[in-house]
Amino acid sequence: MNSFFIRLGYKSDHNLIEFSGDHRSGDFPDVLYILKNALKPSRIIMEDYVTDDYVWEVEFERGIFELNDDWGGLFIIPKTNHKKVIEQISKILVSSGSFKEIQVDKSKYT
Repeated sequence: MNSFFIRLGYKSDHNLIEFSGDHRSGDFPDVLYILKNALKPSRIIMEDYVTDDYVWEVEFERGIFELNDDWGGLFIIPKTNHKKVIEQISKILVSSGSFKEIQVDKSKYT
């Protein structure tokens, strides 16, 4: 099973979701697809990408977040309503059956 963890963003007071494993492998679940089906977003914009970095901004009922897919990993970064967005997305990921949340020492990410 694939996993994710919640931690503070770099030089930020807000949490983000970071996925573990090779998110670009053929057997890694399609996170955008899972979230689109569950959240029914009102808007999804793919920002202009640079080389192999992809960024989608997703707006749904509870807020706005960025799905950031780059060479270093796959991240969900809330832009508004940080706590509610993280809570709802983590529940969706776990309930999809494709992910489990792992606990990390958050002090390592300050």
